[in-house]
Amino acid sequence: MYFRKSYFVGLVLFVLGVVGGFQSCDRSKRGAVIEQWHSDNKPFKIRVTAYEETGANVNGAYYLFEAAPSGSDHWREIMTFRHDDDPKIPANQVRYVNDDIGYVFMGWMYAVTTDAGRTWSVWSAEKDLPDWQCCNYKLISDVTIGSDGRGEMRLNPIEGRRGEVAELRTNNYGRHWTQP
Repeated sequence: MYFRKSYFVGLVLFVLGVVGGFQSCDRSKRGAVIEQWHSDNKPFKIRVTAYEETGANVNGAYYLFEAAPSGSDHWREIMTFRHDDDPKIPANQVRYVNDDIGYVFMGWMYAVTTDAGRTWSVWSAEKDLPDWQCCNYKLISDVTIGSDGRGEMRLNPIEGRRGEVAELRTNNYGRHWTQP
């Protein structure tokens, strides 16, 4: 009986240590700016800032996507994506369809505006892809959106990974995605 109790106590302490280690990731925060990039469109512009991640067991980076009216420095957050590594800012993943419609994507997140950056709709595989299993940092391979609202999201599914699919389609600029 003593062996079982000490084994159980050791197991509990191990689990608490592991959970405690994972909790430190939850305490991570943005540190210094690594790099910044911006793109201008006539009525609005998009800026992406990469920040060092601090306070985690293994530090990566935070990528803050923001929008502002052209000629203004009034930046509003679109979305933040935390990456386990610190890749270069994905400038080719910031796109404009026309003066009013633009979209951004990174990892498993996508955001779109249809009113020149005033409001944004954010899609995340974490919430919006049924049964998706985190974390595929290269999940979204490419996105194409037309001025009529129809579009396609090509994905890089990890074989055998729960919830990942090869392709999604939209008819409302990517506010909602469905499997073909």
